[in-house]
Amino acid sequence: MILRKNIISQSFLVILFALMIHCNSQKKIVEKKNIQGENPRYTSLKFTEDLRIDRENWYPGGLEIDDEGNIYICELDFAKIYIYDKQGNEVGQKEFKQGQGPGDIYFMDPTFSSDGNLYIFDKKNQRLTVFNREWKIMDTRELRKEHKRSFLFLRLDSRNYIYSWTYKNNFIEGKYSPTIALVKLSPSGKFLGEILEYRDLDSEYLLKQSQENIQYICLYPPFGTFKLDVDDFVYYAVSDKYEINVISPQGEFIRKITKAKKPRKVTERDTSRQISNYKKALSRFGYKLEFIIPERMPAIADFFVFENKYILVVTYENLFNSPILGGDLFDNEGNFLSNVDVPKYHQWSHWGVLFKKSAIYKKNYFYTIEYKDGDGRIVKRYIINWK
Repeated sequence: MILRKNIISQSFLVILFALMIHCNSQKKIVEKKNIQGENPRYTSLKFTEDLRIDRENWYPGGLEIDDEGNIYICELDFAKIYIYDKQGNEVGQKEFKQGQGPGDIYFMDPTFSSDGNLYIFDKKNQRLTVFNREWKIMDTRELRKEHKRSFLFLRLDSRNYIYSWTYKNNFIEGKYSPTIALVKLSPSGKFLGEILEYRDLDSEYLLKQSQENIQYICLYPPFGTFKLDVDDFVYYAVSDKYEINVISPQGEFIRKITKAKKPRKVTERDTSRQISNYKKALSRFGYKLEFIIPERMPAIADFFVFENKYILVVTYENLFNSPILGGDLFDNEGNFLSNVDVPKYHQWSHWGVLFKKSAIYKKNYFYTIEYKDGDGRIVKRYIINWK
């Protein structure tokens, strides 16, 4: 009798244990389903305009967005910032004296830090000025003097480390050989090293023009841009190939994103406006102009990294007179998903220098400066609808 009771008790324990395992496995399955629901797999996206900001007699040239969704619009030539809330209401203005003194700004490029301070890089003066929310100067750094190179534009990661393209003049065996490098600085401004370096292909033409009084202009030199994702991984593209490299915050190579694609041929529409603008700007210097034009358009014009680490690449696939830009969407592992229509923003095709474009992605919104009525400009915001 006692033995039978023990057998029954043991059997009950076995059944109870099996039920516990089953319940736990079911719980894990449910939890896994919930996780998948929070991170669904998308195949495409669509931009829907939900806000536009316009005003008389202005010329917006740069954008920055704070963590509350307030929009900072700067006029580069006038050292002035207009501030709008996320509903599009103007809530303030800040005008700077143009010059070289403390607090003066000549060419604005603003970026917010993780603690809410506004870093304004002055490309003309090669100076970084840090302001708090009350516009009090917290720090000033003379970047070119400190690091013996010219900085082109800055980005900050979540820990306020500074990344920038820089430009150095080198003389190798008596020949002028400038190089471009992507560098990293500590939050205090200490130089931490170069992430990559490559030679400026214009250098051989720069050497010729100094000897022959000819201004050589490469309309489409090797592309250079970089972006940071939410985990401070660095994405960069520096060639005319369809190629984006991803490295960790520690500098470890993660992956290369590529697409087998033969860029379209360069057309007269692609080059006529740029050539005309160069001729207007440089004619007063008396140079003879020579334009270097490749047979085909570059592969990448710009790219954006979303919070889910999907990547949108803006291409030159569409002709210059198209009202929209061509785009390619990749998932967070670098797999191509679909083609996407992208709003046509200002400076998307600017290849003459390494420079920020007039479009920003932040928290599922896409902010742009777009052309309006010829040379006029308007600021727009789009919400991104994932599909």
